[in-house]
Amino acid sequence: MLDETDNPEIVGQLGAQLAKLAKCNVRIVDGFILPIGQKLEMGVSNEVLTIFDRLKLDKVILRSSVNAHDYESEVIRKVERDALLDTISYMQQNAARRGRLVAIVVQRDLDAEVSGTIHSINPVTGDKKEMLIEANLWMNHTVLSGESEPDMIIVKKRTGALSLESESEDEICLSPRQISQLHSLVRKIEDRFRDGEFSLDWAFDNNKLYVLRMRPMTDKTFERFK
Repeated sequence: MLDETDNPEIVGQLGAQLAKLAKCNVRIVDGFILPIGQKLEMGVSNEVLTIFDRLKLDKVILRSSVNAHDYESEVIRKVERDALLDTISYMQQNAARRGRLVAIVVQRDLDAEVSGTIHSINPVTGDKKEMLIEANLWMNHTVLSGESEPDMIIVKKRTGALSLESESEDEICLSPRQISQLHSLVRKIEDRFRDGEFSLDWAFDNNKLYVLRMRPMTDKTFERFK
């Protein structure tokens, strides 16, 4: 399961961060991890399908996870049971061609109403008293690549007060309640981890907030806002 180990040498950085979040009672998406270096031998293949069935998964999203913070995960969405083993094998082979051994994170594929990224400090100004939310309708994976124009919402950490960088308040894709939940989530994780600034990829599915990924803010994060 996703919360079994937070050792990045076994499950990579993505898997380790998901495990840490789950152990802090942060909602992550149902799923499991095939550890780094684990080949799809007959017994393993059967176990993967058994777990898939036990979790009552339908279409899943697969993400590669390595023991490095600067590695962008390969992502394949809407994978059905019949294609699961072949897709895992493809991702392992693709990583091997690049000299990487990867864990494979398998999770239920959300059909989110809204999704995006929240940064624990304002990456535009570096202000640690503010957090910045980027939000798009639906399950949007293009925020980080700069291929979309998300709503930009600055939230004061102490008060939760808003400053909108794009649309007016009645035009943004997040409700006041959703913004409040994201604000509370960042404060909760800051209190639990206390290990520097971070960014969270998140999604609201059926009015529930899920964290998809957590990673440290780096120079690359700030450069994107220059």
